[in-house]
Amino acid sequence: MKPFMADKTFEYIDYLRLLEVIKHHSSTGLINEKINDLRPLPTLAGIGERQDRIEAVLDVIRLHGPVPLGDIPDIRKALAGLALAEFTLEIPDFLAVGHFLSACKGVAAFLRKAIKKGAYVESVIEGIKALPEVAARIRKTINEEGFIEDSASYELSRIRSGLYQHKERARRSLERIMERDDVRPVVQDNYIAVRNGRYVIPLKPNYNQFFPGIVHDYSHSLKTSFVEPVETMEVNNTISVLEKEEKEEEKRILAELTRWVRRYANDLAAMLGVIADLDLHHCLAAFAAAFDCVRPAVAAGGAIEIKEAVNPFIRLSKGERAVPIDIVVGEDEQAIIISGPNADGKTVALKTTGLLLAMAAAGMYIPAKATPRVCLFPGIYAVMGDEQDISMELSTFTAHVEAIKGVYEHSRGGELVLIDEIGGGTEPQEASALSMGIIDAFVEKGCKVMVTTHLNLLKAYGATRPFAINAATDFDARTMQPLYRLVYGAAGVSNALKVAEMYGLPREIVDKSAGYLGKQEYVLNDLIQGLEAETKAAGEERRKAAAYREEMRKRLEAVRLKRDEYVARTEERCRAMVATLETQLDEISREMAKKDREALRSAREKASALKSRLTREKKAPASEIQAGDHVRVRTIGKEGYVAEIDGQKGMAEIVVGNMRMRIKKDYVDLVSRPAAEEKAPVEVNVGEIDVPEINVRGLRVDEALSEVDRLVDRAIVHGTPSVRILHGIGTGRLMRAIREHLSDAGHIKEIKYDEKNSGVTIVELL
Repeated sequence: MKPFMADKTFEYIDYLRLLEVIKHHSSTGLINEKINDLRPLPTLAGIGERQDRIEAVLDVIRLHGPVPLGDIPDIRKALAGLALAEFTLEIPDFLAVGHFLSACKGVAAFLRKAIKKGAYVESVIEGIKALPEVAARIRKTINEEGFIEDSASYELSRIRSGLYQHKERARRSLERIMERDDVRPVVQDNYIAVRNGRYVIPLKPNYNQFFPGIVHDYSHSLKTSFVEPVETMEVNNTISVLEKEEKEEEKRILAELTRWVRRYANDLAAMLGVIADLDLHHCLAAFAAAFDCVRPAVAAGGAIEIKEAVNPFIRLSKGERAVPIDIVVGEDEQAIIISGPNADGKTVALKTTGLLLAMAAAGMYIPAKATPRVCLFPGIYAVMGDEQDISMELSTFTAHVEAIKGVYEHSRGGELVLIDEIGGGTEPQEASALSMGIIDAFVEKGCKVMVTTHLNLLKAYGATRPFAINAATDFDARTMQPLYRLVYGAAGVSNALKVAEMYGLPREIVDKSAGYLGKQEYVLNDLIQGLEAETKAAGEERRKAAAYREEMRKRLEAVRLKRDEYVARTEERCRAMVATLETQLDEISREMAKKDREALRSAREKASALKSRLTREKKAPASEIQAGDHVRVRTIGKEGYVAEIDGQKGMAEIVVGNMRMRIKKDYVDLVSRPAAEEKAPVEVNVGEIDVPEINVRGLRVDEALSEVDRLVDRAIVHGTPSVRILHGIGTGRLMRAIREHLSDAGHIKEIKYDEKNSGVTIVELL
């Protein structure tokens, strides 16, 4: 954006006035120029960084109050002097540096106590260096009254000691002279004065006959002469010499102190920069707190959505009575046409939009609610107010056109263009055509355009173009009072005659004016009002529908939560029942392994009774089991998946862990979630053995023994004479453990090796 266009825009949207308001929240005089230079930032990163700093300072202000920056003195003059090699600082400069260091120390201490410190506050604390040696050296040399201490140097102490002695000597000498009988008659007042650096006594004009001396001054009335007697001239001369020596020594001390402090000039300058930057963001944070501002979300593109936006100047003038507006511009809406009656806030809406977007682009918080969404424009142009320039012989219309021409020529595409009363100052038909052409041209460049208008044809343009939208400034149709808010998707009616009547224009003038107004205008206005009413009604219906959908969503969510809770409780009860059943089945299995066949029949009866007592659901028909199904093998109580189905023999090949077995489909159940009101399925059965062999290679000893026990139990129940156990050779540990385990069982007839494979044990059963 060219500078002169930017300055015009900032003036139109009151941005420059806003900077003056922000200045009132600063704590030091260091940042006036910084505030004057606040302008929209070119990158999202820069905007985000400034927002982060404002947020960090706002956290401190909200929890602990303002940061104590008011006592920070301005040391820029002292730093300028330190930058000159032969320059000597004066006493006020050193006092300012000392006070600066002390105040910075206080600021750092205040920030360290803050409960919530953002990264920026931490960096400020780190950037404030106390420089205690500088502060101590200055205090040792110069006291708070600005007097160089005697201890600053040995020579200064000696000179001042001599001065004191000689001044006392001069006083005593003059007192003796004033007490002499021959002098007392000419003494005007009984005190010792100092004139031109000399100790003198006040005498009457006729003193010459009493003793010689030098007159250094007279009173205003010329009745008193301030005379230095000859007797005290020598001591006064000595005092003058010592005073000159004192001044020379003080200059030398200040020069030496300047050279010493100059070594810390960079540290002081850096600290001053940290404090000035803190004051800038503290000022912006204080403004944000005073005007109830929030942090906007700034993006490179997209929609603009600012809820309950308030113009800061309306807030200043009306306080809490300021009426907020919603600024909503869709991503695909390139032209916004604002219409409505006069004095109804159209220009205010335009200015508020431009001002708040410029503030957001400058990294400031903006006066609104929730989290405003704004996009970063490469530039903001505004054409507002009466552009008439008599000196250039421009009419209102020609000046308006000239301003729009300047904006168009400087635009590179993508900017936000704000035009107040577009096409004003000429015949309505031509003004409408010109306005539509202007909007088309800016939209073709990729700009977003916001305009205010009273032109009915331009309102129709906003309703018929896909990239445009109408926005009406709302008002009370009954009282004709403006409501100062925008209604999107509706065109406003100017109602010039009604507004004129409301503001006191005589009735006869209004009636005559109405007679001149064409019927077509009445029809068009009535149409616009009808469309606006329908739009409001449709909006209300949409709001009710949205509320109903939200209520139904909440109810459905509550039902889902209750269902999930009930299912979880049911599953927990089922898991507990299954655990109990498995414990009892293990006990039955051990009992079956130890007792004879009669006892086994008793155990089967007990298992059958237990099965009939605990089973609560029907099993899935074996015919429904298919390859790939997740199933539970009732004979071993474990789950696996179906690898293959032999439909003719009614057999299924099941993979359980690293074990593969063939078993009748009747002994296999589908694994499925139980119904909400049913118990989990529990099956007890001892299946037949189709292949009397088991492979336990790779299993742990305890797992292998459990699988061997299951195989032997089923073999005993079905009368299988022998079984084969494939355990491999390896270290022999698994083989020994299996044989030792089986040797203790009472139902084993013989345990022997397989002659063809020593990694297989054959177990013959009784």
